[in-house]
Amino acid sequence: MRRQVLFLTFAVTPLLAQQKTRQPAPVSAPLAQYSSVKVAVVPVQFYKADAGGFAGQPSAAIRAAFDSLLSEQLEEHGLKGLWATPADVQRAAKRNAMYTADPRNLGAYPVRNGVPPKKPMIVDPLASNLRRVVALHDARYLLMPVELRAEGGKDGGYLAVRLLLVDARLNTVLWQVDLPSERAATYSPALLQQLATRVVDLVVAP
Repeated sequence: MRRQVLFLTFAVTPLLAQQKTRQPAPVSAPLAQYSSVKVAVVPVQFYKADAGGFAGQPSAAIRAAFDSLLSEQLEEHGLKGLWATPADVQRAAKRNAMYTADPRNLGAYPVRNGVPPKKPMIVDPLASNLRRVVALHDARYLLMPVELRAEGGKDGGYLAVRLLLVDARLNTVLWQVDLPSERAATYSPALLQQLATRVVDLVVAP
């Protein structure tokens, strides 16, 4: 089945640099058309903390926590079984370690800052790694949380995650977004929970 997909971005550019004009997370579900097809969701690839120490947890710990929360939210929103959660992807990779790369380290550096809308292609080795991931889950599409970021200052901070929706067969990014949490005076795990929920709300509207 062929799909016509509009390449969209929601503030992929200076979102993190424009705190005062930052818009709230989208309330619609721009990925709703994918709620009924198989999609593999890989673990978040990078974590970047601000110099001020907002959410200054160790990278491995906060990435693992986000992956776990995102897996839980995918299940709670009824996508389990059709969408492969980060937990599912990691389990499948362990069973097929000779075939696929570590899903937590897929070589995503070239797309860490997103992709230009006019050149949304993904190249090897990332492209090959993503094809192997979707093959293990009988899927074509893949949602990749590329980078989780903590941004803060004297007046508090927030978390944000950059997401890419990829057609792994065509090596093409179909959609990308920088999705923020609410701003808070201090970091708490509730912000990470909120961000994971907002990711899934892009597929199944609250």
